[in-house]
Amino acid sequence: MKRVLRFVGQTLTIVAITLALDFVVTATVFADLKAGWIAAERGNDDAYITTPYDHDIRPDRTGTRVWGPISYPWRADRFGFRTGACAERAPDPAGRHVFVIGDSFTEALGVSFETSFPGLIACDVERAGGQAWNLGVASYSPVIYHLKIRAAAERLGVRPSSIVIFLDLSDIDDDANIYSVDADGRVSSGSWGGWPRFKYQAGQFVVTHFSSARLVAHAVIGSLFTYARSQGRARARWAYDPKLMEKWGRRGLEVATGNMDRLAALCREWGCRLTLVVYPWPDNIAAGDRDSVQVRHWRDWAAGRGARFVDGFAPFFTGAAEETIRGHFIAGDVHFNERGHQLVFETVRKGVGGDW
Repeated sequence: MKRVLRFVGQTLTIVAITLALDFVVTATVFADLKAGWIAAERGNDDAYITTPYDHDIRPDRTGTRVWGPISYPWRADRFGFRTGACAERAPDPAGRHVFVIGDSFTEALGVSFETSFPGLIACDVERAGGQAWNLGVASYSPVIYHLKIRAAAERLGVRPSSIVIFLDLSDIDDDANIYSVDADGRVSSGSWGGWPRFKYQAGQFVVTHFSSARLVAHAVIGSLFTYARSQGRARARWAYDPKLMEKWGRRGLEVATGNMDRLAALCREWGCRLTLVVYPWPDNIAAGDRDSVQVRHWRDWAAGRGARFVDGFAPFFTGAAEETIRGHFIAGDVHFNERGHQLVFETVRKGVGGDW
């Protein structure tokens, strides 16, 4: 027993000394790297604020954010919109304004603003003499869209001449299962208010101040971001899985349709043009879900409301499914890489004839 205790004691001493040395080396030799880690993670921590429509981007933030193993540049303007080249001018009250809205695909997680489809739209609109604003934020859905658009118009002091909605497959799950609206019209998911939490902060302290922990964490995260993990997501499979459709898909479509009708009514009130875009996840491509209910339902909705419709599913079904997924999505994720963003932009631009 004494031998065991002695071994344990010696082991703990070695671990303590190693961690102490790690802490000192990280704080001195790797000080510049540590500063970069802190800045990137602070970018994630500070990116969002709580609002009456659940959450939004924190204004006036510039730096680097991380998405899995990816670090990417991030900037939010004074209005709380993700911004970059072609979207940096002050709003012109007499100009033409295009509001682009959606969820994390439109916020463009994991890529620079300039290579994202909202960034490419912004440059195309600027060349035509207008201004485009990216209202997209991670985890948005139709229950939030019309509220955010009205709030954005008030912040900018302008009304849009055009609204382009990138409706995600996950929006149906969000409207069915995630968000609730109280009697005062406040939207809540219950997931943003207590952020960051104690356990999250403790974990971040360890990976920030100990290089060995950082290496292990990156190895684990990197192992998760593989193409094998890009599929198997119920938030996409509801479109072709009868059980998920019966469980919440049909209800989600009904709720989302009602919320989209509110957005369409707002656009009619303002006299603006409405464009609706849908696009697939890796699951839909692998399953051959080309004629998806997500396409059929929202194409019919657009036709009934006088809105333009762009089928963003179509260009992802021109080649082999595996090659398409690897070529257009972030490994181990459902979000587009730069090539995927470029394809979506080109599809939408062609669909609207370059007339935003």
